[in-house]
Amino acid sequence: MEGISAGTIVHNMELTAENQGLGSNYNMACLGSIPENIIPTGFKPLFTLTLGQTNETFVPRDISLNKIETNIIK
Repeated sequence: MEGISAGTIVHNMELTAENQGLGSNYNMACLGSIPENIIPTGFKPLFTLTLGQTNETFVPRDISLNKIETNIIK
C-alpha cells in the first residue's frame, strides 16, 4: 500500500511541476544514486523525482478511448 500511496503523491507532484512550466520525471531506477545521509533514519525511498527548467512545451496527446478496453456497468 505504501508504494501505491507514494506513487500517487509523486505523480501529482510531477503534474503540478509541469503545470508550473518545469520539466519533471519520476522513477525508481535512480534510488541507488541517492547519496548516503540524505534520507533520514527510519525512512525508505520509493521513488525519485527530478525537476528542472525546460524549453519544451507540453503538448497533450489525443488518445482514443478505445485504446484501453473498458466495461462500464450501470
